[in-house]
Amino acid sequence: MAGDQVRDLASPHALRSAYPLRVRAADAVAALGAEWYDPMVRQGLLGIVLIVLGSFSPAFLPDSSPLWSLPGLGIVRTTIGATFAALVALAGVWLVLDAWLRLRPTAPGRHDFRAVLALWSAPLLFAPPVFSQDAYSYAAQGWLVSRGVDPYQVGPAALPGSFADAVSRVWLYTPTPYGPLSLQIQRILVDATGGHLLAPAAGSPLHAYLAALAMRVPAVLGVVLLAACLPALIRHVGAAGLDVDRGIWLAVANPLMIVHFIGGAHNDALMVGLMVLALWCGTQGRFVTAAILVGVATAAKQPAALSGVAVAFMALPAASRRWSAWREILRRTATTAAIALASFAGVSLLTGLGFGWLHAMTVPGSVPTIAPSSLVAQAVNSVVLQWGYYEWGGVITGAVETVFGVATVGFIVWMAARIALHRPIRFVSWGLLAAAIGGAALHGWYLLWGGLLLPATRPSPRLVRVAVWVTVGMVVYYGSNLAFRNGAGWLGILSLLPYALLMLRHDRAGWRTPLAAASPVPPL
Repeated sequence: MAGDQVRDLASPHALRSAYPLRVRAADAVAALGAEWYDPMVRQGLLGIVLIVLGSFSPAFLPDSSPLWSLPGLGIVRTTIGATFAALVALAGVWLVLDAWLRLRPTAPGRHDFRAVLALWSAPLLFAPPVFSQDAYSYAAQGWLVSRGVDPYQVGPAALPGSFADAVSRVWLYTPTPYGPLSLQIQRILVDATGGHLLAPAAGSPLHAYLAALAMRVPAVLGVVLLAACLPALIRHVGAAGLDVDRGIWLAVANPLMIVHFIGGAHNDALMVGLMVLALWCGTQGRFVTAAILVGVATAAKQPAALSGVAVAFMALPAASRRWSAWREILRRTATTAAIALASFAGVSLLTGLGFGWLHAMTVPGSVPTIAPSSLVAQAVNSVVLQWGYYEWGGVITGAVETVFGVATVGFIVWMAARIALHRPIRFVSWGLLAAAIGGAALHGWYLLWGGLLLPATRPSPRLVRVAVWVTVGMVVYYGSNLAFRNGAGWLGILSLLPYALLMLRHDRAGWRTPLAAASPVPPL
């Protein structure tokens, strides 16, 4: 069997599929040109441009940003200017969502959605961070590491100056929970944009801004890995033709992914890209490489550790994919875990940052978010506070988060027992979604951890429909949030009506054609 696998991997077809990052420049240019002539692609591009223009506003642009010195931009700080910027961004959100929904494949081969991704991402590359200020926090953390300060012990406020000035107030005094690889990458990017040249002590506003923009480099790398490897994963589970195109449309050209991974420069992008690459290596029989990549992805951000379960079970021979073969399962799992842990520990030690993130794991949940546990805790606390029991606030929040956490872990363990052996990619997708939803903090881009893997799980039409609704809802939420932050909350509320009409109009077309073919589902 091993010999057959080696011969299969040496075949010309296998060698072509074994390197998904290989793309001929001429083919890429031709694909970009072909997509450019599609009016819906151009409409989506216009929508992205409008979102970029709307981002030049007080919503997510720090007061210390050097962009405020640009001629004429000061008008955006007025009520009328900020409201107009919000209107422009909301119009862009509507255009890109409408374009994305209209581009849903109805026949195979009509679109190259990786070219669509490239076109829609281009305006975001040099724009201010969109719908989030996290990139400024990344830059400030990189500045701490560059100056020999441990970001696992202190927050950005430990080094007052331009970097700290750009950070959202809620994160100024909190240590970071991010993996050591992310922090060292942030340090490298801070130094590369002038860390030891522009201002020796406090940094400069320009340096802080350029460093925040540079945080898109690892995010773009993660998106490239996703776009290169995910189609191969979709095909591996038995999809073909239209099903593959719809899977790529759902994940690779996803507006939520584009605006947050590219526009917001979130380090989740690198984690997801490395994780998808690890899963692809697992499907190719390269289990040692896959396990190493799991460790590296976890060093970028910790949720990637869950993909190690899938890699371990992928390594099992078909005859051993039953719980009665528990010795083989245990051996493979232990081997994969040992390699992944060694990889993670090696990265942690090489970065010089160690495992300090363990002390900061509760930081993301320290502020209210849209996480169900956070919403429940806020609701209960609001009632308790009305009764005057102010000292109960922290106790209630901790209890609610514990209940949700235990339920989430229980659900993941149950899925591991039920589906992980035969559907390891589905387990990772659903497990990461559960971890995101059941965690103490939830942001829209957290749903991308497992959501982007859904096309590789052969989802039902109903699940695809839910994924589309969630995508639209989350993008609309962040567009409306921008309006609120610009002091135009009424505009954000009014915008919900056209968005609802847009979604209902597209939803009438139905989702009768599944994102999964009728052929038998392979075990991976």
